[in-house]
Amino acid sequence: MQKAQEAAAVGVTKLARYIFLICPVFCLLMYAQGSSAAVLPEDRADILIHNYSGDNSTFKGPSILVRKEFKDTYSAWANYYVDMNSAASIDVETQGSAYTEERTEMSAGIDYLYDTTVLSASFTNSSENDYEADSFALGLSQDFFGDMSTLTMGYSKGDDDIYQNLRLDPDSNRITGRDFKGNASHQRFSLGWTQVFTKNWIVAFNAEASVDEGFLNNPYRLVRFVVPTGSGFSREPEKYPTTRSSQAFAVKSMYYLPWHAAFKLEFRTFKDSWDIKASNYEFKYIQPYKEQWTFEFRYRGYQQTGAEFYNDLFPNQDDTFKASDKELSTFQNSTIGFGITYELNKQWIWGLDKVTVNLFSDLVSSDYEDFGNKRESEGLQSLGTSAGDESQFAFDAQITRFFISIWY
Repeated sequence: MQKAQEAAAVGVTKLARYIFLICPVFCLLMYAQGSSAAVLPEDRADILIHNYSGDNSTFKGPSILVRKEFKDTYSAWANYYVDMNSAASIDVETQGSAYTEERTEMSAGIDYLYDTTVLSASFTNSSENDYEADSFALGLSQDFFGDMSTLTMGYSKGDDDIYQNLRLDPDSNRITGRDFKGNASHQRFSLGWTQVFTKNWIVAFNAEASVDEGFLNNPYRLVRFVVPTGSGFSREPEKYPTTRSSQAFAVKSMYYLPWHAAFKLEFRTFKDSWDIKASNYEFKYIQPYKEQWTFEFRYRGYQQTGAEFYNDLFPNQDDTFKASDKELSTFQNSTIGFGITYELNKQWIWGLDKVTVNLFSDLVSSDYEDFGNKRESEGLQSLGTSAGDESQFAFDAQITRFFISIWY
């Protein structure tokens, strides 16, 4: 606990130091900038249907995003997003019963343009039957040197209320009430620099730090521990530290090829006060075809180490921090993605600037190094395997997004 709190304090101190160092540089660049101006995002609307399917769970729903500029200096936007979840994942199957729920998210924001500066503010509310979350975000984007360089800074803060649903009996999914478990707060600080090196090459550098405090674990998830006498195991609720700080650094590069294509490369590293270290890289190739088609191909790799208090089967029961969430274990995954965009003919979209129809699909394969396939030792499909002797868990997931974008 003390170690996590000290790490969080160190994270906040580093953030303050970064902001202190960047302010004089920012003022100097403001003085030295040219007369070119930044631009607001274009007026557009997006209508999306998303679907995730993997590990006996599905997440699907619609999303509608609308953005509109007014008075030449403001651009307002609003988004409505629904996530309908039907879950029978390995955690659900071995620790409870399948369930369905719905999450609704509403967000809105505004951008203000002044010369080469864009100031942004937004608010988001996310609501489901056992989780309520509100957050706001502030951002700044500043162009320099004839729009060849861009500095971005951002800050966001979120407050969550976490509940645990109560049911009438173990065989019923009907929710009869909910038990309040605690609050959580989240702060994010970001800093970025984008540089145009040539007419074909652009590079972006980004840094992000975060501080999370409060009730940070899942109220439903349990950990397994070996029973001191006899054989087998028992369960108890997870117990997390009440603080977590993290830092992430990323570099992105895009190069435009002579045959009107583009190649994008991204690399990102992450570490936190829970001793998790992660990195990911992504390659993306974008190829227009004729005047109306655009094809995208991408590959992403991700790997991470486990949290210092993670274990799939604890040797005993004690009061130390403990977690069995597979997302805090040592694992890796890879993503292969494909996308296609078609721009409608002008004569079909009378009164509109542009309309595109888009379809993107990803196949994600995840392999866990120290999280066992508990379906082999528990649940309805148990193979009689002893706890701790299960094979390593792995699963594939399919993610599909279909959306229509309208510019007006």
